[in-house]
Amino acid sequence: MSTGYKLSVDHKVVIQLESQIPIADRVDVIVAGGGIAGLSAAVGAGRTGAKTLLIEGQGFIGGIATASLMTLWTIPAPFVSGIAKEIYEGLYRGKGAVFGKSVPFHPEAFKVLSLRMLHEASVKLLFYTWVVDAIKEGNRVVGLVVENKSGRQAILANCIVDTTGDADVIARSGAPWVKGRETDSKMRPVTLMFRMENVDIDKISEYRDQHPGEFSPDPGHNALDKDTGLVRLDGFFTLTEAARTRGEIDKNCHYLRLHGIVRSGRGVITVNSTRIYNVDGTSTEDLTQSYLEGERQIQQLVNFLQKHVPGFEESSLLDSAPSLGVRETRRIRGEYLLSEDDIATPILFPDAIARVYGHVPTGVEIHSPDAGEGGANDPYVRGLKLEMREFFVPYRSLVPLQVEGLLVGGRCISVTHEADSSTRTQPVCMATGQAAGIAAGIGSRRGMRPRQLDVRLVQQELLRQGVDLGRITS
Repeated sequence: MSTGYKLSVDHKVVIQLESQIPIADRVDVIVAGGGIAGLSAAVGAGRTGAKTLLIEGQGFIGGIATASLMTLWTIPAPFVSGIAKEIYEGLYRGKGAVFGKSVPFHPEAFKVLSLRMLHEASVKLLFYTWVVDAIKEGNRVVGLVVENKSGRQAILANCIVDTTGDADVIARSGAPWVKGRETDSKMRPVTLMFRMENVDIDKISEYRDQHPGEFSPDPGHNALDKDTGLVRLDGFFTLTEAARTRGEIDKNCHYLRLHGIVRSGRGVITVNSTRIYNVDGTSTEDLTQSYLEGERQIQQLVNFLQKHVPGFEESSLLDSAPSLGVRETRRIRGEYLLSEDDIATPILFPDAIARVYGHVPTGVEIHSPDAGEGGANDPYVRGLKLEMREFFVPYRSLVPLQVEGLLVGGRCISVTHEADSSTRTQPVCMATGQAAGIAAGIGSRRGMRPRQLDVRLVQQELLRQGVDLGRITS
């Protein structure tokens, strides 16, 4: 039934009249957002025995890993544990991923595996559904208003986990947050990924062998193993710069970033090379214009690949991602603000809920809001050999200030813009998502709010679910 509305006298606003929203469900835990952090949160919560509902706007799970086609994990398999390890190994066993310095995987295999894991954890799914508002009693969030084909509904819960990536629930709850870089609110560029089919991997391999200076010196960014099928290449610097000079590709495209699973012969390669700057990923107008700009850049890059890049002469565009890849928007301000210093010199937080790894050196930024990524002056792409660095995430970085009944997981946890370079990666999002889900499940079943929860209970359950917390619990 439609809610009543009327126009204001000056016709500048629409006034919503008093209405009643039916309560569609009551659960222990709501996980809002079915990306990779939301998957981990829902499975983690479900395994505690909590009645868990996962809400997702798409008709499938994965978010950036599937809808945006970011089908590459930069953290190798030996450096993950818990649900992340289960996902890695499940994809590998099903021939949906290959292991190496990086881990490319098939998006459809990920979708199938994620649904099986959710089913086994007794998680209820609600697809094609968007969060509209937070329901509060005092300063405590007790449920969500959602919108879908069935209309506007209310769902109540003991605890809610925001894994929307954009901190949408946080923003609607009144909890504090920041957007982008603290000094100017500028955010990392967005990308529209695409895939090329009928790519000759042998020709690419031959070109790389003959032009070693054209590619990143880091083995994790310069990998082509035809035995396993692993492809992850950052380079083609001279070819790309020449195309920029001729005006054939966008001014912000300084290199090609390719990945996929292709053995000898021909196959499908994913291209991560479009770059769109000065975008607010929480603005629908910005997202719309960015998608159009992404498609424009894709057409340029397809023509460039076919005309000038060895191995792509007979290739064709297979598809572009259904959704933009948004790297940065809102981050909460939580009980603890994790900084780059905390990562550079790892702190053994007593409330650590994730032992994770990054590969962005201190003082170096990838995907800077200031453009120039991959250019001659970019040390990350052009000059560095990277090492995995261990660091820890405290439980307090998942707990927002000022409101109760909420936790976050994924890239919107409480970190600085600089630290976000390391914490926004998918493997780290899996780790923080699992921890948030477990905390929500334990708290809801014990009648405890997230801020009151004894973190040792969370750590014990993390260990039970296969998470390696290293020196924290040894």
